[in-house]
Amino acid sequence: MKKAQRPAAVLFDMDGLLLDTEATLKRIWQRESARLGFDLNDGLYAHLVGVPNVLCEEKLKCWFKDFPLAEFRANWKAVREEERRACAIPPMPGAVELVTWLDGQGVPLALATSSRREMVERNREAWPELFRFASIMTIEQIERPKPDPDIYLRTCAALKVQPGDCVIFEDSNPGMRAAIASGARAMMIPDLSTPEPDVREGAARIYPSLTQALASREEWF
Repeated sequence: MKKAQRPAAVLFDMDGLLLDTEATLKRIWQRESARLGFDLNDGLYAHLVGVPNVLCEEKLKCWFKDFPLAEFRANWKAVREEERRACAIPPMPGAVELVTWLDGQGVPLALATSSRREMVERNREAWPELFRFASIMTIEQIERPKPDPDIYLRTCAALKVQPGDCVIFEDSNPGMRAAIASGARAMMIPDLSTPEPDVREGAARIYPSLTQALASREEWF
């Protein structure tokens, strides 16, 4: 097997890829929607995975007439904060091991997330061994969210590397579309999302977990 080209940098999404946040958020959003009398079922929720909160809220308003958005927003944020204080959101399987290995290889690492800086800092405080990033790009720093490649292009520019020389790890279809459009080698680790046809075609690799991605590193590193 021909050895893969060593990437100039490796970029990561955060939610559902490095940290097990997506399952927690899904449970909270579905429960709080039900409390307000609305059925945010699995089929609908699948369209929210990897999408910034502001765009998710727009979808809720389209799906449900008279959806009490302000009340819903206050409720789910309060519940999430309570759970965060009760216990830190755990890393996804293989996340710490992969980041640690890459850091040991001397390759620049970066985080490109649709979350706000505040949430990134809280997660970094809880898991410093996971946040070994030379650059962190958050939703506040970009003009166009995923699936637009803006966040990945800006992150590569911050690292002074070309996107085509980089590897990007993602877990959602919107995130993968952003990674693919950037020109990087896009690796998908599906969490709550099933790879859609265009994503499956454009992905350089699809692994069931970061543990498997690390075990198969000769295919992409």
